Formats: sequence, C-alpha cells, structure tokens
Amino acid sequence: MQKTKPIYGARPVDLGLIDLSPTEMMFWLYCPIKVPASEFFYLPPNLKQFEPLVLAAMKDALESRSWHGHYAYITAKTLFSTPEKPGNRPGWHSDGFLTEDINYIWCDANPTVFWGSNKKYAFSAHHEFSLSEMEELCEKDKPNHFTLPVKHLLRLDQTVLHKVSTDITPGVRTFVKISVSKYQYALLGNSVNHELQLPWVYQDRKNVRNCPIGSKK
Repeated sequence: MQKTKPIYGARPVDLGLIDLSPTEMMFWLYCPIKVPASEFFYLPPNLKQFEPLVLAAMKDALESRSWHGHYAYITAKTLFSTPEKPGNRPGWHSDGFLTEDINYIWCDANPTVFWGSNKKYAFSAHHEFSLSEMEELCEKDKPNHFTLPVKHLLRLDQTVLHKVSTDITPGVRTFVKISVSKYQYALLGNSVNHELQLPWVYQDRKNVRNCPIGSKK
C-alpha cells in the first residue's frame, strides 16, 4: 500500500473571532460559491448571513495564493445536536486528505476536537483505510487533544487531524466550513447554487465515508 508522509498533527491556524449568531435551521453541503474563472463568490440568499466568514476566508486564501483559479464551497449546518447525532460525522479524520485543499471552519457551540503532536506519521493512501489508522493513533493519545474558542474561524490543511466531539450537552449548534479546492465537489446530494448554473455531472455518492471530490476536471 502506498504511503503518504506529510507531518500530521499540525495545529489549525486561528484567524480570530467572528461573532455571528445564526438561528435558522439549515443543512447546506458543499454548495459551490466560486468557480476558478472568477475572483468573486455568489452566496444564495439564505447563506448571506455567513458572508463575514467567506470574506475572511477569501482574504486569507488570497494571501496564500490559494484563491485564484480555485473553486470555493460552503457547508452550513444549524441543527439540534446530541451525543448520538452531533451534527457532523464522528471519528478522527483529515479534511482534504491527499490534496492541497484548504478548509476554514467555524462553529458557535461544541468546539471541534483537534489532535496535535507535530510528529511524522505515514497513513495508507486510501480514504477508508486511513480513517481507521487516524482513529487508532489519535484515540490512544488523549493528552494531545485540544479545542479552540467557539466563533473563531480556523484554517485547516490536510495535516490537521480532528473530530466532532460527542461528549456534549444537547442543543442547537451552527457549523460552517468554507472549502477552497482545485477540484469539482460533484457528488449527488451536495447542495446546488442555482445562481452559478454549473453544467456538472453529479456522481453517485457511495455508502461509505468518502472524499468530497467527485471529479478532477
């Protein structure tokens, strides 16, 4: 099995407090808001409340030269969360595994749990096998688990290992992620931005935990 050897266990970059207080229940998944040929983003009306998050992500991505020529997507969930249904899929993982994708995350409750040790580990270059390897590594190393303040926008690359906490008090939680990628996230079930009218062919979503990349066109 091919191995990857980046330094997993890096800390997310804290871009600071963005004080929003969403109230509308919603579930948007990888809705495209920007295409490579444009520098501008287009938010559906119900998502314009998150424009401060997108602007902050855009500013940061422009500084790192990862905005030009890329797609951008927004995931936004305001849901009643419980230990059994925390709002995101449980388990340790890496966003953008085996890619240069950048993800910016924000939540107003139940902060994401991170694992950080800055040690070099090799994971299988396989989206399913690597998950069990990450789970084993991170769960046995609880002293290196940490969280950051809620309502802070955090930048993650593939080396940041994290999970949604299931040790929570039931309540409403908003989670937002802005994903910047060279790839189409074209899987059936992803949210559609009708303002962009993208001529994509959406692929079947397999009944497994998988990468959001549906096409590398």
